Amino acid sequence: MIKTKGQNLLNRVECNVMRGFAILAVASNNFGHLIKDVLQDNEFVYDYSQVTGFIEALKHPTQIFPLDLLAFFSPFGVMLFIFLSGYGLTLKYEKGNGKQISHKAFVIDHYSKLFQMQIKGLALFLLVMFIFDSNYIVYFRHLVGQFLMVENLNPVDPIILAGPYWFFGMIMEVYIIYRFTIYRQSSLFVIAVSLLSLVVMAFCEPNGETIRYLRINFLMAILPFCLGVLVARYESFLQLLYGNNMKCLVSLVMFLILLTISKFNFYTWLIMPLFIVGLSISLAKIICSSCRISVVFEWVGGLSGIIFVVHPIVREILIERTNVSGSYYGMFFVYLLMTLVLSVIFKPIFSKKV
Repeated sequence: MIKTKGQNLLNRVECNVMRGFAILAVASNNFGHLIKDVLQDNEFVYDYSQVTGFIEALKHPTQIFPLDLLAFFSPFGVMLFIFLSGYGLTLKYEKGNGKQISHKAFVIDHYSKLFQMQIKGLALFLLVMFIFDSNYIVYFRHLVGQFLMVENLNPVDPIILAGPYWFFGMIMEVYIIYRFTIYRQSSLFVIAVSLLSLVVMAFCEPNGETIRYLRINFLMAILPFCLGVLVARYESFLQLLYGNNMKCLVSLVMFLILLTISKFNFYTWLIMPLFIVGLSISLAKIICSSCRISVVFEWVGGLSGIIFVVHPIVREILIERTNVSGSYYGMFFVYLLMTLVLSVIFKPIFSKKV
């Protein structure tokens, strides 16, 4: 029998295990999609040729097919982080587990936390880039935009330093939207906001610049974030779906099938976060109830914030020699190992406030 602490659907260990899933998926995807000949996945836009490419790879697998398979599923990590943000904020600020603060204090507090992580990671990233790439140039306006977390909003020429750091600007936008529109609003309102985001994206050209711009900003995050809010509000009811290992296993298989199917159509692709979250909750509960490996995922989840800002640095060091050497799997292992080791080494630095 799976046990949860109190009335929470997800206890602290399970949340950390899910963070472990998420950060390993993010780090793997951000390295894997830069390996030559590996298929790209649809993250910000929907290009059906990526799907047909995967089908062909499935019919005629090559030595890099495991990497194609990883790329096909790994972008779910960002969605999972967003869901956990919505879940955690709702438990803290709406269910009485956290202090009540003003809108202004909320925004400043969360901006400060993101800024602390970003500025340290960005300093290390730029140091490495200047050492390994003598032609690397940083323009002042892009640096300021990154520090203020508004570079995502640049409609003309958004330059996101360190690649995946676009996440900082996007999640800051979501925090603001949550506090000023969703916070303590009715669940019907939260559902309406989610549906509105889907409708807006559904009317966009699947592979166009408009949907790319909207999804690199807050629109991609609305559905998984609102799902986190709703799960936190109705978690006692949802516990019925995850009452034991058998129920979790059935849910796991069902959501995996739905997740796979959803990737083959633009409109179902838009609701993919629903299946990502359902699958991840099932997997976390199964692992935590019966597998010692949960300790590993929990440990990785505890380092997730540091891994997020460290892995782009390691990626820039290794990706070129990975493509030149052709030792994809060996270098992929080295990349993950270096990322984890450096995250442990840099943990004291990132734990201190500047």
